[in-house]
Amino acid sequence: MPGESLFRISQLYQVDRNTLIAANSEITNPSDIKFGQTIKIPDGDGVPFRVTAYTAGYESTKKRPGDPGYGITASGEIVQENHTMACPQSLPFGTKIHIPALNETYVCEDRGSAITNGRLDIYIADLDDALEFGVQDLEVKVWTY
Repeated sequence: MPGESLFRISQLYQVDRNTLIAANSEITNPSDIKFGQTIKIPDGDGVPFRVTAYTAGYESTKKRPGDPGYGITASGEIVQENHTMACPQSLPFGTKIHIPALNETYVCEDRGSAITNGRLDIYIADLDDALEFGVQDLEVKVWTY
C-alpha cells in the first residue's frame, strides 16, 4: 500500500523490522513505501542476500599483522572462521545469521563499507579460500532476539 512503512509491514507479518530493512536493499526510505515497490518478507525459507568473504589481511582491511586492530572486528571481537560476519548497520551486533547452503550460523560482529542492506560478508582466514568463495546469492535466515 502506498504510504506504508517497513515498520508497519514488520508488525503485520510479525517479522523483525531490522531484518525486513536488511532484506530489502532497494527500499531507500523504510518509512515511506512507494506504489509498485516489491517487499521481500523473510519466512521459514529465509531471504536472499549477496554473500562475499573477507580476511583479516591487507587486501580486505588495509591492516597487516602487528597493526593496531588487526583481526579485531568493529564490535571489538577477534575474528573467527565459521563464526564472524560483517552485516549492514540495520542488523545489530549479535544478530545470528544462518546460511543453510553453508550449514553454518554466523554472528554479526563486523561492518564494512561495501556491506549495505542485502549484503553480508563472512570471515575466512585464508585469502585463497576467500577468493574461491567469491560472490554468492544465498538464502539466509536472520535470527534476532
